[in-house]
Amino acid sequence: MDIIMWVLVVVAAITILWYAFGNSPTFEQSLIIFLFGVSYNFGKSYFRFKENTILSFSRVSNNISHIKRDVNEIKDDTGDIRKEIIDMRKDITEIKGALKNK
Repeated sequence: MDIIMWVLVVVAAITILWYAFGNSPTFEQSLIIFLFGVSYNFGKSYFRFKENTILSFSRVSNNISHIKRDVNEIKDDTGDIRKEIIDMRKDITEIKGALKNK
């Protein structure tokens, strides 16, 4: 735990002891102590959420670049396959022509 969290735990313990031994804190004092804890917790959670969101988007961007590269490789491969099929058709027509001439 970090220092601020320890301070808030100590303040909460003091408030509980204060309440237990009488002369309890006023409503406003209790509300302020509660709001310090809630605001700290909210800020810390927001910071974690922000970091996780940034990391997630960077991972998504990285994955998209990998997908783009893979799609381009597939396009290049299909282009090569098309050329080979065209060459095979030419070879087959040449073979058919040679067989007919015999």
